[in-house]
Formats: sequence, structure tokens, C-alpha cells
Amino acid sequence: MNAPGRQSRLADLSPSRKEIELEIPDEEFRAEYEKVLGDYATRAKLDGFRKGHAPRERVRTLFDHEIRHDAYDALIPRVLEEELKALRLNPVNVPELRDLKHEEGQPLRCTAAFEVLPEFELPDYRSVQIKRKAVELADADVDRAMEDIRARAAEYVPVEGRGVAGGDYAVVEMQGRDQKTRRLLPLEKAVVLAGHAENEPALNDKIMGMTPGEERPFEVVYPKEHANKRVAGKDIVYNLRLRELKEKKLPVLDDEFAKSLGAAEGLEALRGRIRQELLAARERAGQNETASEVLQAIADRVKLELPESVVEQETMSVLRRVLSSSRDRRISPEALENLKIEARRQAEDHLRNHLILEKIAQKEGLGVSAEEVQAEIVSLAKANNVSEKVLAEMIRRDEHRHEEMVENLLFRKTVDFLLKTSIIG
Repeated sequence: MNAPGRQSRLADLSPSRKEIELEIPDEEFRAEYEKVLGDYATRAKLDGFRKGHAPRERVRTLFDHEIRHDAYDALIPRVLEEELKALRLNPVNVPELRDLKHEEGQPLRCTAAFEVLPEFELPDYRSVQIKRKAVELADADVDRAMEDIRARAAEYVPVEGRGVAGGDYAVVEMQGRDQKTRRLLPLEKAVVLAGHAENEPALNDKIMGMTPGEERPFEVVYPKEHANKRVAGKDIVYNLRLRELKEKKLPVLDDEFAKSLGAAEGLEALRGRIRQELLAARERAGQNETASEVLQAIADRVKLELPESVVEQETMSVLRRVLSSSRDRRISPEALENLKIEARRQAEDHLRNHLILEKIAQKEGLGVSAEEVQAEIVSLAKANNVSEKVLAEMIRRDEHRHEEMVENLLFRKTVDFLLKTSIIG
């Protein structure tokens, strides 16, 4: 104990859930009470007294309830922190206080429930064996990559002398009118890929053959469950006007095109560079897949209860990332529930792997040197096209970011260690 007369009793509810019952002597509470009372007395403004000169007993009488609870709020967390430190316990959530009991002249009693990262035994992770993934790359894969590069370099040029055809890009204006209310909808300006499967069928039908300046009507009867609530369940007649017509022109795959992309030796040099990039990407993907298999094999042998509060926090982080990437899409309640389930699974996997890797790193004496941190800064600066000096200064000032970088480096090193001991064939 950290003070005379205090008592505490720790209860292990599970590997990750604990409770501690505190008993704080009334004398310690009284000392805290008097301290808070003194603070109230210096700030109190009572009729007939200058600020800070009201009698303590008068202040006590008027504000006893508030002073008592302020004393609880100051004393209990401090005592709890001291007791947890003495027990070498580090809660991963804010302890929940309950069952506070305190009668005049009696010790202050309360219970704090909290979660901790559980202790667990590592299995024989050196005995895990995973077959090496074969990396294959066909000429067709390189051809597809070349076509993707060609598509990204496409130009969209104005069309003359003909109407809209499938695959054209049409710059249009559309304004709808509700057939029931006769109200006009806001004028919409858009670029439409003629014939695209996600377009309204009536739009695809009417736009074909149109020439710039031409107008045509088309009608859409929207179902009640349509994602756009503004038109759901309505019969809308649109006036479609074609402003511009453009078609996609792909560059010729030749030496000149390759040189424009930095391959001075021509098209074959570009193909060779693309092949190497594809191979490197597939090797990384294979290594990541193997690493996941190794960690899963180890995790299957570990009995580990994850703290619920940490799982929930990580689940929300995963869910926020997923939802932010699809915020322009409407997500049904059923799809959202499935996303929550998947987010929780990912959160549990991530936390379990995190704890396993941390423990393996400690057992193997793995660490990260200052030189390795500096090399990582150089790599990140180059990848993000920023100044190495500026990035290093940003990381130096941000302690959390520095710790996160060191942790990521340590885990990568631990994964590399596991791969070296686990891969066969």
C-alpha cells in the first residue's frame, strides 16, 4: 500500500478483466476535504463578505455536498492510480467506479473495474512451417498492364460529323419534371459515358445518335426503394440536351509512346520495366500472404482473451476507414451490419497479431536502431516526394508518430524473423 491504513483487494474476473476494491481511511478523505474546502473559501462570494474572506464554517455549511464530491473526484482517481502502479497494472480503458460508500467517520469504500492486456504463453513459433509461394507472371499479365497504361494516357477529342455512339463521352444538361406535381427538378450538368451499364436504360436509349445542340425527352419511373430519395417512387420526364461530344483516343503502343513515359530505349524497355514491377508486386503480395499464414498458425495455438474495450475501439477505427472510402455510396442496414461484423473480425485479428509479435520481439531480443529509423525516414521521404529534413523534424516533434514508426519497424523485423524460420520449399 502507498499510505497507512489503506486497504485494497484485487479480483481477477478473467485474464483481461480485473476489479480492485479500495478502502481509504477517513483521515485521508478529511485531509482532501479540507483542501477542497480551502479552495472553495478562497473563491466563494457570499453576501456581507469580500471574496475569499467568508468564514470556512459558513462555506462548509453552504457547499458541503459539492465539496464532498469534489474531494471524491480528486482523491479516488489518485489513490487508484497509486494502487495500480504498486500492483504493476496498466489499464487499457478508463476504470469504471461503482459501489461508493462513505459514512461519517468511516473509511471510504469503492470498487474500480478495468481491463488490461492479458498475459499469455507463446507456443513454439519456431516449429511453424509454411510452403513458399511460387511467383508466376505470364506475357498476358504484362500485356494487360501495358493496356492499362495506354488507357490512362488516353485523350478525349471532340467528335464531328456523327452522332453519339456507344463508348462516347457526352457532356449533357438534364432537367426533370415531376409528372404528378409538375414541379421542375434542378438543372443537372454531367458527363455521360454512352451505353454504360449503370446509366438509366432510357437515357442510354435516347442519347444514341444525338448531335451537339440537339434536345430529346425521356421518361423514368423510379421504384419506391430507389437510392435517390428525391426521385424515389416518382415518374420523372427529363429534357436531355447534348452540349459536347467527345471520343476516347488511345495512343499507339510504340517506341515514341514508351519514350514519353521515360523508357528511352523504347517499347521493349518499357515492357521489361513493367514486368519487373509486376514481379516485385507479386513477390510482396506472396510474402504478405505467407506472413499472414504464419501469424494465423501461431495465433491458432495461442489462448488469448482480448480486452473488449480495445476491440471495440479498434473495430470503430476499421469501420470509419471503410465508411470514409465509400461515403458516396448508400449502404443498406443489412450491409452495414455485415460491415460491422467484418470490422470486428479484422480488429480482433490485428490486435491478436500485435500482441503476439510484441511478445516474440521481446523474447528474441529484437529492437530498432537509430540508423534503421533514419533509413525509414529516407525511404518515406522519397516515396512521398518530401524533404527528408522536413519529415525528420516533423517526426521528431511528434512523439506519437515516432513511437508508431518504431513499432511498425519492429513488427516488420519480427515478421521477417518469423518468415526466415518458417518458410520451407
